[in-house]
Amino acid sequence: MNALYRFLKSVRLAVVLILVITALSLLATLVPQGRPDAWYQERFPRTLVTLIRLVSFDRFFSSAIFLVPVFLFTVNLGVCAADRLITRERNKAKRRHGPDLIHIGLLVLIAGGLVTALGRQEKTWPLAVGEDAAISPSYALHLLSFQFLKYDNGTPKEWISTVSVTRDGKQEIASFPIEVNRPLRLQGISVYQASWETEGILELGTKGGQRVKASTGQGFQDGDSFWYFADARQERAGWMAVFQEYKGNTLASTRALGAGETIGPFTVESVSARELTGLKVVKDPGRGPFLAALLLILSGLCLTFFQKRGEAAA
Repeated sequence: MNALYRFLKSVRLAVVLILVITALSLLATLVPQGRPDAWYQERFPRTLVTLIRLVSFDRFFSSAIFLVPVFLFTVNLGVCAADRLITRERNKAKRRHGPDLIHIGLLVLIAGGLVTALGRQEKTWPLAVGEDAAISPSYALHLLSFQFLKYDNGTPKEWISTVSVTRDGKQEIASFPIEVNRPLRLQGISVYQASWETEGILELGTKGGQRVKASTGQGFQDGDSFWYFADARQERAGWMAVFQEYKGNTLASTRALGAGETIGPFTVESVSARELTGLKVVKDPGRGPFLAALLLILSGLCLTFFQKRGEAAA
């Protein structure tokens, strides 16, 4: 038991756990998200693909690979804080509660992080101008306009989505420009400017005269091939629909088709595109504990500073 106690309060254990948590968090942040398995398999070795699946950002912060080291670090921090208090009381040492507040603040911060990891809700709404999104039982957004600003060299400069907000059917905000670093704050909800994309719109005809509409990201099975509508691009001849043929998880071919050309049982009737803004709606229950933790840590730092300064002056 003594050996276990010494291990759990070890500073070396704390350093190792911090490095592990930091490394895994960075990896989860840097891994490209939202790609099909075939995309990863074409670019990375099989062992690395397995690791990428484990640290996929969408599920990493609620997975055992993240929660286990965080739990160990929490136990380590709690044991260190308790050991410090008990030792100083036993030795009748001068009371310095600044470090204690810092330890407690870190524990509250971890608790807030776990609340966020387990209870955070987010959803990205792709909207075209004029469309609506019911982002909660009370709130709804209406996209008034969208601007995609670029620098002179063509690189992205700013995305600006101007929205109106209604609450329980009544207008609450007539116009608010959501920018990358300027989210819309509502009661318990934050709306961020997250992305921009061009959505391809495809109309297909069948031999029986029926028409089917599809957008990028959709596809159909034809024998042992799955045809995935990957993109729509404008060329001199007009708009072209880009299809990727998958056989199993392997990319077999790519075809760009215009109006009048056939693919599987379908004939391409028309191809077009529209701009979509991606608005990410986030509800984070860990915000309160996070603010409380920052206040405790700041108080601990200030108390430690003034106590040290007073001792130096004495």
